[in-house]
Amino acid sequence: NPVTKDIGRKYDVNAVKQSIKNLLLTPYFSKPFTPKYGSPIFDILFEPMDMDTASLMGTLIQETIGNFEPRCKVEDVIVFPNYNENEYRIQINFYVVGVRDPQIFRTSLKRLR
Repeated sequence: NPVTKDIGRKYDVNAVKQSIKNLLLTPYFSKPFTPKYGSPIFDILFEPMDMDTASLMGTLIQETIGNFEPRCKVEDVIVFPNYNENEYRIQINFYVVGVRDPQIFRTSLKRLR
């Protein structure tokens, strides 16, 4: 916050979206004393880019969110390989506990050398 010089907090749906983003971007063994916190999708980014890999990535994303984020119920995970940009586009459709409206989280994952 530029006025108070403090870090902005996220509430409700935005807090859950930030948590999902943190889960997806945290590789295994990054968090001390919790080696299985995070997701294994960074290892999958270096596999051949095809629909089978995208399907596996979607399954792993759904399992990761189911294991570590009790505030949301995942309805669908859509992973689409973008061959031109060499990235995967991800869309997660979910419901937040206590919120009636469905939510959508979109991101893209690109491998780095």
